[in-house]
Amino acid sequence: MLIEFSVENFRSIKEEQKLSLIKDTPNEMPENFFNPLAPTVPELLNSAVIYGANASGKSNVLKAIECMRFIIEESSNKKINAKLPLEPFLFNSQTKLEPTTFNINFITDLPVDDENELKPVRVEYGFSADENIIYEEWLSVYPKGREQSWFHRQYNEDTESYEWSNESPFFKGQKNTWKKSTRPDQLFLSTAVQLNSQQLKPIYTWFSEKLKIVDRDRIDSQLSKKMCDHDEKLKRVIISLLNQADIDVDDIEIEEKKFNIESLPKNLPEILKKKIQEDMQERLDAYFIHSDELGNRVPIPLEEESDGTQKIFEFSSLIFIALSEGSPLIIDELNKSLHPDLVRFLIKIFNSELNYKHAQLIITTHETSALRKDLLRRDQIWFCEKQTDKSTRLYPLINFNPHKTREDIEENYLSGRYGGKPILKNFVLTDELQKVIFED
Repeated sequence: MLIEFSVENFRSIKEEQKLSLIKDTPNEMPENFFNPLAPTVPELLNSAVIYGANASGKSNVLKAIECMRFIIEESSNKKINAKLPLEPFLFNSQTKLEPTTFNINFITDLPVDDENELKPVRVEYGFSADENIIYEEWLSVYPKGREQSWFHRQYNEDTESYEWSNESPFFKGQKNTWKKSTRPDQLFLSTAVQLNSQQLKPIYTWFSEKLKIVDRDRIDSQLSKKMCDHDEKLKRVIISLLNQADIDVDDIEIEEKKFNIESLPKNLPEILKKKIQEDMQERLDAYFIHSDELGNRVPIPLEEESDGTQKIFEFSSLIFIALSEGSPLIIDELNKSLHPDLVRFLIKIFNSELNYKHAQLIITTHETSALRKDLLRRDQIWFCEKQTDKSTRLYPLINFNPHKTREDIEENYLSGRYGGKPILKNFVLTDELQKVIFED
């Protein structure tokens, strides 16, 4: 479960910007928040929606989370002298030379006693780095509500070495070995896990397996196809999801995709042919089964269904996994290829009794119908706005103290009251443009 995430000096983000899923307003819409049952952690929200104009930087907030996860996952396998994929804020002479900082608070199950019983625990982890060096890295856990600083390292540029501090005796293992094995361009967390730190493994796993991020309009449908092919119950769940989204389908049939290796160019290297063949052997085709007026089965290839239907099917596996695991699902621009009612439908799933394991949905969208009072709490709505210095500002709706019942949030957003909207100027066809467009 995600509590808070902050980032500083990344792409269009200059100063620290924070996204919080901590419940802020009173107990409106009780289905939209939950008690995480971790010591001293307040009630958390099931979802958050970020609005903003094009180029406002709302996607960069999600890219920052994805970048943090990527560095954690790839750090232990990082090649020497390979650059870290960090992009500082470029429209300032100072920030171009400064590191990027990520910090995240989340809840995961950790052993908290001698019996190694797993219980939900708040974890705070972060690091500061540029493309060459990890300047600072820290990890704290709160098993009983009080901080245990497991490690904190800071790079000393004069000595070209790390200073370690605040190491709790509760953090155990071959710490000196792990420290010596961690290069300046690597994360200690990732290296220690690679060298078999059992204490740190659940924290690393939260990033690598639990945290799910979709930054593309469309994703590969193979996972959904495999779920339908391997488990009849899961297939019925996916069909039920489609039906509830007003997509009329009676059944889904999966066929293994036949691939003829002879269809490849003759001059293609054999090793490449074998690789393509292996990949294609795992590919599946899906057919949506509909009924005609006489009740006869009519199979339609998935590729011939509407873009919205294909997208819901593609996302259905991720939605099911998130709900079954109680994990965060982050999607950039969910509204693409989806009817507004489908966007509302997916948000509503995470704010319902179906979400009993407290999965969280975080999305960016332009779809303003989600701003209606019957779907989101006031503290679940966020805005992004590009400032005069070209930097991104992220802020919640509650900053404006909107009235719980009397305020039309959708209308006020569209009118520009909350910001986060493009400022459009009247188009004027200048003499110069006229010459270019209408020149004989």
